[in-house]
Amino acid sequence: MTEDQAPQGGQQTGRGPLTEAEVDRAKSIALQRDGLRSAQDVNGGRGPEYLDTDLADPADTADAVGTEEDRRVEVLFYDYGHDRLVKKTVDLTRGTVERTDTASGLQPPPSSDETAEAAELLIKDPLGQGLRTDFAAATKGTGLTSPDQLRLRGISFNTAEQSAPAALRKCGEHRCVRLFTQVKDGPWIDTTRFVVDLSDRTVGRIH
Repeated sequence: MTEDQAPQGGQQTGRGPLTEAEVDRAKSIALQRDGLRSAQDVNGGRGPEYLDTDLADPADTADAVGTEEDRRVEVLFYDYGHDRLVKKTVDLTRGTVERTDTASGLQPPPSSDETAEAAELLIKDPLGQGLRTDFAAATKGTGLTSPDQLRLRGISFNTAEQSAPAALRKCGEHRCVRLFTQVKDGPWIDTTRFVVDLSDRTVGRIH
């Protein structure tokens, strides 16, 4: 369940879908601890980049204090300051953080903010010339200056799972994204051969 998909309403019980209010509360609880103070978001700002919130796996909370009706969720962040994934297990019923896990090399799907930032870096990069040219052709001369002019979908890129040239060898250790781009109310533009390294803010080519 992503934040965009969360239904309206207050707190539910058991395994019911997370509501928007629960997602917001889970994020607030997860961020109130000191442990994320030194983290950085995709723009280098203070605090980690929020990725997703989902119900915790019952098997992962079997030893937790409480009842089956307690609402336990996992909140995922990416800390660009340390290039690591941070997972906070939150008990919504009690308003506490039960557990914090960190890992390097794990790359879940990018957030909408990360996807937009990747697109902005590609638009400004010399390798984005083809994207800018194709956009101008599709829009009768309009210049491409902002991700807001595109419909975007991003997927993570990890060299531990996919082959890549030496210039992209850090993807996986770094946060890297490939983009699917479409002119709003217009055609798709193929940008899948490019990979944006959000950790060092560079653009590379797969082939």
